Amino acid sequence: MAINFPSTAGQATDGSYTYTVAGIVYSWNGESWEAAGAGASATDRTLFSVNQNAASGGGSLAYNNNSGVFDYTPPLLSGYLTSETDPVYSASAAANVTAQKITNWDTAFGWGDHAGAGYLTSASLTLNNLSDVSLSSSQTGQVLTYNGASWINQNAPVTLASRTTALVTQTISNGAAVNLTITTPKTYALLKVETSAAAWVTLYTDTASRTADAGRALTNDPLPGSGVLAEVITTGNATQLITPGVIGFNSAGSNATYAKVVNRSGSTQSISITLHYVQLEA
Repeated sequence: MAINFPSTAGQATDGSYTYTVAGIVYSWNGESWEAAGAGASATDRTLFSVNQNAASGGGSLAYNNNSGVFDYTPPLLSGYLTSETDPVYSASAAANVTAQKITNWDTAFGWGDHAGAGYLTSASLTLNNLSDVSLSSSQTGQVLTYNGASWINQNAPVTLASRTTALVTQTISNGAAVNLTITTPKTYALLKVETSAAAWVTLYTDTASRTADAGRALTNDPLPGSGVLAEVITTGNATQLITPGVIGFNSAGSNATYAKVVNRSGSTQSISITLHYVQLEA
C-alpha cells in the first residue's frame, strides 16, 4: 500500500522525527524515511502469537495472516522407536575393544613393518615321545640329555681346552736383548718353551716386572715374587719342558705375556719363541 508520509520541511534529520503507520515506526534521516530508525522496531512483535495443539498425526504448522497467530500441532511419536538395545553387538568380539587396547595397537603399529623386524615369530620343539622325558628337581645350569632310553636333566658337561701354542718372531743382534709381547690367555698352564736359536728367554706377568729385572745377570736367579713366570736358556733350536708346569698369567687381566729375549747364537738371527700352553681363563 502507498504511505502518505508527512512533510519533512524544517524537521530534524537525526532520526528523532518519526512517523508510525500500520504498527511500523519510520524515522527521517534528512534524505529518506527508514523503518526501525533510532532504535525502534520495524515489526511490532506483540501482534504475533503461537497456538500449540495436542500431538496428532505427522504434525503441522499454519499461520493466520489476519490474526497473526501460528497454529502448531506436533507429530504423534507413539508409533516410532524411541530406544534400542543391540544384543548381537554385545556378543561380538568388537564389544571387547577398549580404549587401552586401541592405544596398544596404535603403539605397535608405530613400530613399523613387523615382517621385516628379523626377530623370531614362531618356534617348535619336537621330541620322539613326551613319555621319554623324565625330569627330577631341575637346577640352574642343567641341560636336557638323552641317555639312550629317555631324556633326563643333568649338569652341563664341562668343556676343556686343548693344548695350543703362541708364537712371536724378532730379528735380534748377537748378545742384544729385546722386549716382546706374546698374545696369550689371561691365565694358562705353561708346558714348553721353544726357541729357533740359542737364546735366553724370560717371561713376566707385567712390563713393570720386566723393567725391574732388566739388569739381572744370566747367572743370577730371579727373586720370588719378582713377576718372573718362567725362564729358559737354550743352546740352539730346542724345546725346553717346563716341569712341573707353570701357571702363567697377566697381572692386569690382559691377553698378553711379556718377554725379554737375549740372542746367544753368536750372530744376528731371526729368532722365534713358541709357548706351548693350555688355556685356564677365558
